[in-house]
Amino acid sequence: MNLNHRLMIAIVKRGASREVIAAAKEAGADGATVLYAEGIGRNEKPTFLGLPATHEKDVIFIAVDGEIEFAVAEAISHAGKLGKSGYGLGFTIHLSQLLGVPHLNDREDDRKKMRGVEKMPEPKDFQLIVTIVNSGDSGQVVKAAANAGAEGGTILEGRGTGVNEQKKFMNFTIDPEKDVVLTLVPAVFAEKVVASIEQAVDLDAPGKGIAFLIDVENVFGVNHSSLNP
Repeated sequence: MNLNHRLMIAIVKRGASREVIAAAKEAGADGATVLYAEGIGRNEKPTFLGLPATHEKDVIFIAVDGEIEFAVAEAISHAGKLGKSGYGLGFTIHLSQLLGVPHLNDREDDRKKMRGVEKMPEPKDFQLIVTIVNSGDSGQVVKAAANAGAEGGTILEGRGTGVNEQKKFMNFTIDPEKDVVLTLVPAVFAEKVVASIEQAVDLDAPGKGIAFLIDVENVFGVNHSSLNP
């Protein structure tokens, strides 16, 4: 089993995903999945003429072999102009296992093969906070994260059913709508941001939501004046 897989996530302006994916393929990636989302960053005005402004984003998921991680990241950064303020950012996450792409599993890293066991990852500089809450609560999550030092967030829409949400209508089960908020923060204050989110949306209450942290291996296309797109 190849332990050298990465999940690369790029958050770009709506409509930029076509060029970004094409560049990723030229750099060796096999393909990508695009989700549509909303995002608020420090350099994006949250209102226009007193009305809430929606900043539409494309969230691109790409599974790659670790050997081409940096080449793909560079290609994505160039195609999506990720170094420019407000254009987006990207990061990679180590995958312990990858299914559905056997040709990637066949690529063994000789160095790891000789070593036999992959080393434990080193402490990371950034962490990804994933918060799943009821639809409409994402604004509170983004605001609470900002109050604790985060500079933005990306919101995905989804559905989910928990043990406390068994709702039915005419004998049909209804899946409550959910908001999934992605917040990338420096690891040094990730816990502070999580605590602020937890308090703002009362995550300890049944059916309110969950949050968890994921170590991020590499962040690319970050404009230092604005961490999140």
